[in-house]
Amino acid sequence: MSDLVDPLQLRPFELADADTVAPWLDGPGLSRPRGSSAWPERLIRDQRIVAMIGHAGGLRLGLVRLDCGPDGVADLTLVVAPEHRRRGCGRQMFAQALQRAREVGMRRLVAYVDLTNEAAISFFEQVGFVADGLSGDRIRMERLVHAGGHQPPLDVGA
Repeated sequence: MSDLVDPLQLRPFELADADTVAPWLDGPGLSRPRGSSAWPERLIRDQRIVAMIGHAGGLRLGLVRLDCGPDGVADLTLVVAPEHRRRGCGRQMFAQALQRAREVGMRRLVAYVDLTNEAAISFFEQVGFVADGLSGDRIRMERLVHAGGHQPPLDVGA
């Protein structure tokens, strides 16, 4: 589990985060726009994007990005810094991102995961995503965003 002393929190992405985050986006199954230096500004200025940095104890631990559509569906990108993987950071970041998705009115989250990234596929399955087809060399995974907090699910049975 995590060896962090301070609790992991999410804060808005800032331009000063770009140099730290950029190498994380060059990993397998991820990407950042090539030849464009405008991507950090877009994360901040685009009203449809909620970009947040996971941090604790002065360390940047990861990036969460919700690309929110008018249909209530958000594409989710969640990247944990390589040196902080397999310590529970992703789960903590996801839990907070899910709350944020609720706050901005999203109904469903979609993640596109590289077919060869077994660790990421397993992670998304563990946090409630289900496979919903293929898109090129990626698997499309989705899950509902329930706004009910600790309320029991709605019984729609007969």
